[in-house]
Amino acid sequence: MSKTTDIQTAKPTGDVVLQEIWRIKDELSAARGHDIDRLFDDLRRREKQSGHRVVNLQRKHRKA
Repeated sequence: MSKTTDIQTAKPTGDVVLQEIWRIKDELSAARGHDIDRLFDDLRRREKQSGHRVVNLQRKHRKA
């Protein structure tokens, strides 16, 4: 089983945006040796450099 997404599995007339997202995801993963820890370490570093929160894991409270 390949660690990258097979773009060929998308419909021939398929979603070009989805194919582009898969391509970028595969490039980011490959550049970090398909290591999830390295991927998130890089994300945290980039988040800190930018000063913008990339992911907010705080639970949102909804009004009833």
